[in-house]
Amino acid sequence: MTNMLRCLFAACAGLFAVAASAPADAQALDRIIKEKKIRITAQVDSAPFGILDKDNKPTGSEIETARQIAKDLGVELELVQVTGPQRIPALLADRADLAISSLSITTERAKTVWFASPHGALSIVIGGPARTNITGPADLVGKKIGMTRATLEEQEVPKIAPPGTQIVFFDEHAATQQALMTGQVDAIGAAAFLISDLAKRAPQLNITPKFTVATAFYAIAVKPGNFDLLQWVNTWVFVNKNNGMLAKIYETHTGVKLVDLPTF
Repeated sequence: MTNMLRCLFAACAGLFAVAASAPADAQALDRIIKEKKIRITAQVDSAPFGILDKDNKPTGSEIETARQIAKDLGVELELVQVTGPQRIPALLADRADLAISSLSITTERAKTVWFASPHGALSIVIGGPARTNITGPADLVGKKIGMTRATLEEQEVPKIAPPGTQIVFFDEHAATQQALMTGQVDAIGAAAFLISDLAKRAPQLNITPKFTVATAFYAIAVKPGNFDLLQWVNTWVFVNKNNGMLAKIYETHTGVKLVDLPTF
């Protein structure tokens, strides 16, 4: 056997191996349409993305995004309730067809799931009363900046805070916000929608966002191998980004405008 034939057989064997290992649900979109049902993760402990309303029914920007997808597919929606750590495992275990739970895009997560183009964003800002003069990182020197532990702001704000910034940590968002309202801190690092909500609840302080620290984008995730479903979702995101539907859902539930979204 010539070297060329050996190479050809080796290549064919490799292709057969890939085909044999391909997911059984390679035509996920066809299955969803035939069964007339799509299963989507629902995290209801993460306002304003997913919460329970006064009637104990799921709502929030990500829940409404899931409902819009089911509507546009013409299928029934089954919400698979999960916690934050359960979002990806539920997808990989075939308990859900899509993960739509403000799942931030990271290279680490991309090792296990396929992300669609972003459909939402989480901006971290420095916010405080109008009387507090802060326009950029340099103005943080000498000021007390509050933030909540185990959050994106805890990761991002210290990176841009110059020496002389006094960072004060709290265990809960409520404690961080209370510290700002009572003057224990000069400003806080928080999600833009939290600053907007705080401004409405304490109008006497005239709380405003001072500057944006970082923006994280989140996207719908599919199980690796589901090419057809990923393609449909990417098309859906493109269409609804351009017709304003995504912005409408986002702004209704967060109270802030949706930033420009990149496309993969």
